[in-house]
Amino acid sequence: MRTIKLIALDMDGTLLDNNLNIKSYTHDILMQMQDKGIGVVLASGRDIASLQSFGDLLNIHLYPVSGYICLNGLEIYDYQGQLLYKEDKLNKNDALKVYKTAVKFHMDMVFFFRDALYIVEVAHTNILTQHFVGMPMYCIESIDEIPLHEFSDLRKIALMQTPSIIEDMLNQIDETEFDYCRVDYDWVEVNPLNIHKGSALRHYAQIKDISLIDTIAFGNGENDIEMLETAGLGVAMENSFDSVKKIADDVCLDNESDGIALYLEKYL
Repeated sequence: MRTIKLIALDMDGTLLDNNLNIKSYTHDILMQMQDKGIGVVLASGRDIASLQSFGDLLNIHLYPVSGYICLNGLEIYDYQGQLLYKEDKLNKNDALKVYKTAVKFHMDMVFFFRDALYIVEVAHTNILTQHFVGMPMYCIESIDEIPLHEFSDLRKIALMQTPSIIEDMLNQIDETEFDYCRVDYDWVEVNPLNIHKGSALRHYAQIKDISLIDTIAFGNGENDIEMLETAGLGVAMENSFDSVKKIADDVCLDNESDGIALYLEKYL
């Protein structure tokens, strides 16, 4: 009999509604889960500073089993935001290779560094900069305009274009060097090969001495697939990509309908 001890949650399109808020009912259910000793892990492509702002809403700092999986699995933090584990990030040479792909397919790029982000406007897709409030942002024409020192801590690379061009790119590229994951229909994130939320969830469960069979994960994007496959029970949101629903053990209501809360209430 499975006993859920850990709940791993993707953020955008999963825990967060379309206005980037945690719905009150979902918030209350997650608080109840933590009060029962069940850990809540926020798992996202976001960095720790961004995730902690949401974790504070759930009082994660009060629950030692809870924590954070950041940057699509590159970093793992405990409930107080202390680093527990990290993987090697992409470097300047990796960035140059991805840049060649972006130029070939005429795609805009976003480079996420520690203290700033750079939007390389290859295609001028008019990226919605309100997504990046809170840190210095520079719009440039070429990767050569990024200062070399920034690449000492390259957090993430994202590619943006229309869904049809992204589909074309994903069908043509060689994915033996990097993982290309659709987070949204017009947004692809590039990660080191074989480093993902699934590998991070495995590490987190080992650190907390929790069997993976006793974990449940919720997600909606292709960067959540490995996490859903790794968890004892992987649940896709109704608003997920079809590829995510296909591998999931179950499907819950969408992120606008308290899908996570209703599923947890029913299951637990």
